[in-house]
Amino acid sequence: MSELVATRDNYTSPMNRSWLAFLESKGGEIVEGQRTEFPHFQEEIPDQYVIPCTQESVICFEGTDVESFLQSQFTCDINNLKDNEFLFGAYCNPKGRVLATFRLFIINGAIYMVCHHSIVTSLLDRLKMFVMRADVAFRTRSDLVVICLNVNSELGRFPVTTWCQAGPAWPKECYDESKSTQPVQLIVVPVSDAIDIIKESEGEIRLLDSDYWNLLQIRHGVASITASTSDLFTPQNLNLDLISGVSFTKGCYPGQEIVARLRYLGRVKQRLLRGRFQDECEVRVGQSVTLADRTDSKAGVIVNASALEGVTTECLLSVHGFLEAENIFCSRAQPSKQITTLPLPYSLQ
Repeated sequence: MSELVATRDNYTSPMNRSWLAFLESKGGEIVEGQRTEFPHFQEEIPDQYVIPCTQESVICFEGTDVESFLQSQFTCDINNLKDNEFLFGAYCNPKGRVLATFRLFIINGAIYMVCHHSIVTSLLDRLKMFVMRADVAFRTRSDLVVICLNVNSELGRFPVTTWCQAGPAWPKECYDESKSTQPVQLIVVPVSDAIDIIKESEGEIRLLDSDYWNLLQIRHGVASITASTSDLFTPQNLNLDLISGVSFTKGCYPGQEIVARLRYLGRVKQRLLRGRFQDECEVRVGQSVTLADRTDSKAGVIVNASALEGVTTECLLSVHGFLEAENIFCSRAQPSKQITTLPLPYSLQ
């Protein structure tokens, strides 16, 4: 495995140039946070769409000890990896604070991770500390890209010439089982295949800004940790235990005792809520929020926010006393900027 030794040189790669050039040829512009914006704007999400998730990176883990090593590091049970499915999980520090959230999948014995690009370097720097004698190596795969696809036909219609990973974009708890529609698919493919999929769908399926991926994540109640929110929350603060992101039956991992104690010794007092800003309001991820009856203290933190057309519309926020949280405001400095709570697709009880 010497050709895959984990160094900063092989896991800090920029966006693939061919992918970037193609998106630019479609009128796309790469803006802050490695997001892609297109010149058109559509307030409502159409029935059929394709989203280049340029804010997401792909990491490959390989080696004879890869499964046992990752099992000892992550909150999810690696034994639950299945074909054509993503396994949701988190990486915590010894205090049970989440450093990263991710999706895992397995192909040909290698385990791949999809996570926000801003946490890749810090995540792999930390994992490298614990490899020791294990036969494990990792690197980013800038030749693989992530797209979100919602179509009314089978994926087989698209010209994918090599392997790909395709599966439901969110855990089963995040879907309305009363609806018979096919779940939205998250696809990881080589750049050339991603380009062919978009070309094949032109004129029929709308190409959307990558921030629509953020909006869809928010509406499904799935938090994505970025560099701004790393080390702030426990898995329960992000509802990861409610969407199959934490296993309470597997062995030890960093922070496992803290996470288990929160489950078995008391009620979780801080949970993830979904909200919408009543007025136009530009906020930043990691910004604190307050409650109407506690404006002198921080009640929670904005975890994710959509910023379509530069205006924040919806967000996920982790709030203390979530059961009583009604009148939530952006911050003490913006008491007029109220956040209306919206339902999540799963129960918090």
